[in-house]
Parts: sequence; structure tokens; C-alpha cells
Amino acid sequence: MKDKYKELLVARYYVEHVKSVQVAAEEICDEESVGTWTKLTTIENTEIDIIPRLRAEILDTKVIGDHEGYQSGEVLIGFKTETFDTEAGITSILSMLAGNLFGLGALRNIRWVDVEFPRSIAENFPGPKFGVQGVRKILRTDKGEFPNRPHLGTIVKPKMGLTAKEWAQVSYEAAIGGVDFIKDDENLSNQPFCPIADRTVAVLEKMDQVKEETGRTVIHAVNVTAKHDVMWRRIEEA
Repeated sequence: MKDKYKELLVARYYVEHVKSVQVAAEEICDEESVGTWTKLTTIENTEIDIIPRLRAEILDTKVIGDHEGYQSGEVLIGFKTETFDTEAGITSILSMLAGNLFGLGALRNIRWVDVEFPRSIAENFPGPKFGVQGVRKILRTDKGEFPNRPHLGTIVKPKMGLTAKEWAQVSYEAAIGGVDFIKDDENLSNQPFCPIADRTVAVLEKMDQVKEETGRTVIHAVNVTAKHDVMWRRIEEA
């Protein structure tokens, strides 16, 4: 990221606009920071001029072409870090970068192409607990005869209907066959025929058996998706 942009969150968009790429950039800056689709009277008598302090900036525009009454191109928009609430999480940031701008009437098409986060925002999101290299260390695929080889995973089928014991047996057969990780289907959570606690225990017992027989570690990815309080309870159960 260029030094002059280091205190901005920079997003790149592809746009097609009825007037021009420049106008598209102006509308995006307004809609996703201090403006909206119409004139505002609520800020006329404010003590501090919030427009220059908080309005997103046009950093660059590039016209690609004109066709069917629209001008197409790319725009580079810089968002002030002060406008983001990092404690609200990544969804709050997404609501600004990919929010109401997709409903602007004068835009025929818009595509969010890229984003660069300044350090002041990025440091609030450290990323996955393990990451790719951490998973490789767990599976011991970071070394050996084929270091850093692709991982092979599978999802047990049928997605629903198997008991916890049956699900674990299928997982065992897949693990013996060479997969590195086994994932719960997104539709399988905590149904009565295959409770998450029973399934997790049964699968772990089978994965321990695989390790004893082959020396390999196989990961089971448990589906704990649920309401916030229920999800934490399922994490503890798993």
C-alpha cells in the first residue's frame, strides 16, 4: 500500500454508470460514508464540518470504455479508519464496503474487486488460530516424503440419517483410505439421530484407531453452527 494511503482502508470497484466513472466514484463515496441518495439538511448547522473529516475519498479512476449508454471503468476509494467500528467485527466493515452502493440506481453494474486494510484495522483481526502452516504441523504434512502436498478432505454421505456410530465408521474408512480431514455436512448439526456430542466422541475414537494403525493424524471438522449461546455450548461439548 502506498504511504499516502496507509491510514485509509482502500477498496477497488469495477463500475458501469449512466453518466461517468467519475460520477460513480462520487456516489460511492457519499453513499458509504457521510452522504446518501438525496440532499442532507441535518448537517448544515453542525459545529464541526464532518464532510472533509469522514467522507470517503476518490483515490483514482480509470475509464475502460463506453457501451450501451454506460461508461465502464475502475474506481479506487479510500475510507477513513475513523468511520469503522472494529469491535463490531468484520460484518460492520463489509456493510460499508459492500452495502447500499450495490443498490445505487445509476449504476448498471458494480463489482467489488479488491481491498487493502491499513495496519490499524488489520491488527484487530489476527486471522485463523492455526492457519495453513499450523494445520500442516498438526497433520505433519509440512515435511516427509511429500512436504506441503495438497490436503485431501471428504464429507460423509449420506449427509443425514446415519447414527453417530455409523457416521464414525464411515469416517474411519475414509481416513484409512488416505484423507487428511473429515467435515460434518453443513446440514448435519445436532439432530436426535446423530447428536453432536455422541458423533464427536465416536469419530475421535476412530481417528485414534487410525493413528495407531497408520501413524497418521486425521482432523474432524465439527459443525457447531447455531445461535451464539448454543454455538458456545456445542463447542464445549465437542
